[in-house]
Amino acid sequence: MTTLDRYISTLFLRNLAFILLALVSLYALIEFIEKVDDFIENQAALINYVLFPIYNLPLMISNTLPMAVLLGAFATIGDLSRTNQLTALLGGGISISRISRSMFLTGFLLSILLLLCNLWLTPLGIQETEYIKNVQITKKSRNGASESKDLFFKNGDSIVHINRSFPQRGTLFGITIITFNDRFKPVERLQAVSGHYEGSGIWSFRDVKIWHFSPEDKTIQGYEDRAEWRLDLGKDPSEVTQLWNNPEEMTQLELYKLIDTLKADGHDPKIYQLESHLRLSKAFIPLIMILLGMPFALQRGRQPSFAVGIVVSLAVFIVYFVLYAVFAALGGSAILSPAIAAWSANILMALTATWLFLKAQD
Repeated sequence: MTTLDRYISTLFLRNLAFILLALVSLYALIEFIEKVDDFIENQAALINYVLFPIYNLPLMISNTLPMAVLLGAFATIGDLSRTNQLTALLGGGISISRISRSMFLTGFLLSILLLLCNLWLTPLGIQETEYIKNVQITKKSRNGASESKDLFFKNGDSIVHINRSFPQRGTLFGITIITFNDRFKPVERLQAVSGHYEGSGIWSFRDVKIWHFSPEDKTIQGYEDRAEWRLDLGKDPSEVTQLWNNPEEMTQLELYKLIDTLKADGHDPKIYQLESHLRLSKAFIPLIMILLGMPFALQRGRQPSFAVGIVVSLAVFIVYFVLYAVFAALGGSAILSPAIAAWSANILMALTATWLFLKAQD
């Protein structure tokens, strides 16, 4: 890397770090204001105030990094223009493409980091924040009052319903198991507040209530109330994960496994394929933002206003995310294939950015 590349990349990273810190801080403040009532109302432990933003950090960075990169590119070109360094570089025969090379290399490295974040860190962070919010703070999953996800599956001669699942912790909440005889008449109903995985398909349920029914007239013949009950579901937490229907909480590997399972069972995996492609496409947004930021900064002359950069960035993001939302909706409704729906917004913005970048060099 040459001295020029090091200088420009250092300037870009300094601007990016400052802007990203400001955006993430603003994001965290808004999240805190939105959630603080629940924390106070439920007398959340101090550790939850600390852990919640830490686990939420990958999602905040993933959502704010593209705008930070766009503003960082605008600010970097603005700094070079205000100090006449850009004029000197252009006058010395150094092209815009050469000046921006180190910024694109930095953007590529940021895309790799964002890809790792989208594929692994962000889903794990969402899992943990959901656990803190629904179990440790609001306690809704523990008392069965949370919104049901309606997770049902057949397990031998029983039908199992799970209200909320945290497979990464091996924990279930709001379990109902109805057992049938060979004539499909209910003979037993088990209801548990929570369950924890012990290994080899065995789950330990807490606060268990069991009703026994007469298969003839469905009247209650017996009732048991137990503090704990061990049962073989024949499924480990990873298999429960595959049954779970929230793709945002699943890592990329879990998505791939679920997609293969659904295909083998003859089910439509498009919603999970769409999520998988969207995570990949989002990782390339920093490169597109650099491509967009430079020509807008160059068009402002020697005194590019940072306020104008903020307005331009907001406008670009509104356009991008409108396109993103429209194509994602089309993919979710099966009008477009998952791959086309996930990548269309990126392709359109990349083509526009490339045209503006080439035009700025004329």
